[in-house]
Amino acid sequence: MYVLGISRVHDSAAALVRDGEIVALAEEERFTRVRHDCRLPRRAVAYCLEQAGIGMDEVDHVAFAGPLGDTPSCEAGYEVHLVDLHRAYAAGAFYPGPFDSAAVLTMDGTGTCLAAADGSRITDLARIGPPHSLGTLYGAVTAYLGFRPGLDEDKVMGLAAYGSDTYAQPFADLLRLTPDGGYELDLSWFARDDGGGHTVSARFLDVFGPPRPPRPPTRATRATPDDPVPQHYMDIAYALQGTLERAGLHLARRLHDSTGATRLAVAGDVALNPMLNGRILAESGFEELSAQPAAASLGAALEVSVGRFGRPRPAGGNVFAGPGFPEERMEKALRDAGLDYRRTGDVAGQAAARIADGLIVGWFQGRMECGPRALGNRSLLADPRDPASRTRMNERVKHREAFRPCAPSCLAERAGDYFTGDHPSPVMLLGFDVLDHRRGEVPAITHVDGSARVQTVSRAANPLYHGLISRFEELTGVPLLANAAFCDDDEPIVCTPEEAVACYLRTDADALALGPFWTEKPHGEPWEAR
Repeated sequence: MYVLGISRVHDSAAALVRDGEIVALAEEERFTRVRHDCRLPRRAVAYCLEQAGIGMDEVDHVAFAGPLGDTPSCEAGYEVHLVDLHRAYAAGAFYPGPFDSAAVLTMDGTGTCLAAADGSRITDLARIGPPHSLGTLYGAVTAYLGFRPGLDEDKVMGLAAYGSDTYAQPFADLLRLTPDGGYELDLSWFARDDGGGHTVSARFLDVFGPPRPPRPPTRATRATPDDPVPQHYMDIAYALQGTLERAGLHLARRLHDSTGATRLAVAGDVALNPMLNGRILAESGFEELSAQPAAASLGAALEVSVGRFGRPRPAGGNVFAGPGFPEERMEKALRDAGLDYRRTGDVAGQAAARIADGLIVGWFQGRMECGPRALGNRSLLADPRDPASRTRMNERVKHREAFRPCAPSCLAERAGDYFTGDHPSPVMLLGFDVLDHRRGEVPAITHVDGSARVQTVSRAANPLYHGLISRFEELTGVPLLANAAFCDDDEPIVCTPEEAVACYLRTDADALALGPFWTEKPHGEPWEAR
């Protein structure tokens, strides 16, 4: 039985499930090259069908994740199911995850859902609906800080580390924790904008002052070190992040107390905040936490396949379910670009050696990962020992703000030697502190507050990437790499070999490992020497 899942919320995406097996999963933005494309995911659907080698006439069920009143227009030939968005999140968080039973917490711009899951059954326990949404709060203040709501919340999380608790008390008035384990927004701090979204109100401006003027998303303005964010706005970002964590922790503690579960599955746009998830894991009473980065479309398909028709749950959550490409196409992309290249029998060893020499390497391997983080198949990789790696990654390769952190990809078996939380974090959605005695060793991945958004890499999940990091450890003694998404700022992660080559050529990346092929720019020496 084939079930096609489709979502059009924030990032539209499609997923195809066959009798419990995740056949394909991808966001529409990867094909259209429009970041956070929320249109009907026609190209993602086409990819899913192509990957399975079927046509729409062979699809048995189509599941749409979204508001239940939003009935899609469909062709005949398959049964259509409308899946409540938070139900889809819950299914996407739990069914492909590692737990037989768990509490489930979903959070996004439409509200919050608390649930309990066991086997093939998910039971809603409580909901907090709009306008009392943690996503509303974060998005409105993101806009106030001069960034784009729905696009730049990740930037605000990075900026928060530079702030202080100057505004902790005023922010406590924006969101009240309720005795039943929920929360309420004080709506007098917010207003509706012309597009129907939320912004801050006159009351907010009276207390915190005028908003930071927005910066146009152009290379010349977004990465200029001479235009730092004033401390006032950093302090507001700090208060915002702290308020989100306070609310999320309150919800998680309620779930822990009411279910008695030791495991928690999380999903939704708000659950893409690693620092929130890390704090929940550390302080809520749960012993394990699993996060799903692209839950809505996959969850819609699994809610129908598993929840309604009793098909098996997936054997594991496969985040590497996007397009892969043959070596012939990779080689043609290099040849068409006029690049000198060679095939190497040890691409992991070659890349590890050159990263240890100080080069930034584009790493394009296997099937593309889903979700907002690069997880080792479409990554830009650098030496975590060199603080200049992060500076150069931000300014010359990614063309993004100087306050943005680089994330560590760490061998799963060595994570406890470097980070306070020795927990699996395969999709980079848990934030931990770098151990005090390690911070000087890996400054490129240590954020200003000592934190890191950690990806743990196991041999079973990604043998080639695990092998690359292992080779780097053999050379340097350090079992991790600095990892950033393989894309320029404001672009989706590269999908095809041609996009990887184009991104490599227009940025200051030094080398490219495209499948088994290696190419390197002529300078060849470390950046500082140029």
